[in-house]
Amino acid sequence: MAVEPARTSDVGTVGVLSRAADALSADPRILLAGVAVVALGFVPYVSNVASPVVGGLAVVLTHQALAETPATDRSYLRRTLSAIGATVIIAIIAGSVILAGIMIVGVVALAGFVFPPLLVLAVVVGIVGIALPVLYVALRLHLALPAAFIDGETATDAVRRSWDRAGGNVLTVLGVQLVTGLLSALAALLVAYAFGIPFPGAIETGGAFSFSAENRELVSQSAMVLRYTAVGSSTVSATIPGPEFLLGYSVVGGLFTALNYSSQAVMYQLFDGAGVETPAGV
Repeated sequence: MAVEPARTSDVGTVGVLSRAADALSADPRILLAGVAVVALGFVPYVSNVASPVVGGLAVVLTHQALAETPATDRSYLRRTLSAIGATVIIAIIAGSVILAGIMIVGVVALAGFVFPPLLVLAVVVGIVGIALPVLYVALRLHLALPAAFIDGETATDAVRRSWDRAGGNVLTVLGVQLVTGLLSALAALLVAYAFGIPFPGAIETGGAFSFSAENRELVSQSAMVLRYTAVGSSTVSATIPGPEFLLGYSVVGGLFTALNYSSQAVMYQLFDGAGVETPAGV
């Protein structure tokens, strides 16, 4: 397999997802890793550990499927600890940005007691001054996991490497996240529908989507599944309908979870300009 240099057309949402799909077809173990992440996420307090451990495996497998150079020979335990450390650093950075935004909004809101129109400005500042910077920082630091698992970077170096490589490619990272996130949410809705679970927010009366006493619990279950899909919460667990549902959602949701992790590895490679391989026969 020959290495293809990264081209400008490849460094985009479609190009990244295409190469990630190539990796999935080349090594089914990546899909199994994604299924494992989703399944373990239904176990309380486990998903926060499963994500870096098993997700890192999906990243390494993607790198092996597409890249000519091997991943670092640093021990897997050390890479996992670096990934967890990077996650903590990112959380601290995001928290600091949020705190700074809240302080700014608070100052503007206090001024609003003197000049009421400033209260409206406080809301605008809250959206622009908190949400957008946090989103930007999250996108720039989205590649810390592959930095730790592919190159064996320490926690702080993984964060720096992610910031450097994602610079200038933020829209691509955002596009990949939006596509995989929407696909995961759609998967949750389809599996919920297949098992007769009402969608949260349904307002019809009668039939499968009524809010009668007997299916209110199912509405709650469906809402929790969607919450898990959105934020990877480890609190989703106790009232999932049964093993059939768990298996169905783990497989379907695991596909897009694997695509997400695989895309991280692809972006980490492409944004460095090193190029990745196209598996033969794919």
